[in-house]
Amino acid sequence: MLEVSGWYWASVSRHEAAALLNGKEEGTFLVRDSADPGHLFSLSLKTARRVVNARIVYTEHGTFRLDSIEKSCNCPQFDCVVKLLDFYMTESSRSRDTGKHSWVQPCGTQFPLKVARPLKSKVCDLKHLCRRAIHAHTQKGQVDDLSLPEALKTYLKAYPFRH
Repeated sequence: MLEVSGWYWASVSRHEAAALLNGKEEGTFLVRDSADPGHLFSLSLKTARRVVNARIVYTEHGTFRLDSIEKSCNCPQFDCVVKLLDFYMTESSRSRDTGKHSWVQPCGTQFPLKVARPLKSKVCDLKHLCRRAIHAHTQKGQVDDLSLPEALKTYLKAYPFRH
């Protein structure tokens, strides 16, 4: 699902990610492979001040969450990275309170998590763009209510995200 999203940049380094995100609006992000062998992915995010990098942790329960220096973190966890980032994008668009979710670097610097728009790594095919447009104009769970062939409903459900 992550590769289908269009915003997975694979083996881009943190320096390359910073160069790609510099000059972009606050909240622009990309997902890339983590340089840390203990993690699969990292989130590179343009904040109001600079580009920050957060590891995406794969837990022993088979879920993904953003890394936190707090051991007892109640961070939201999801079974895939796309669901994780869809959650933060939805939260960022709903809330004017950008401090609702934040990430604390090991040095103690805290950044509000405004995850607004992905930086595309490729142009998605028209079929996928149409799927995202349908999801953007329907409520979650309404795909079955649409008067569409079952094969198309199955395709829509395979990637149920707006981004």
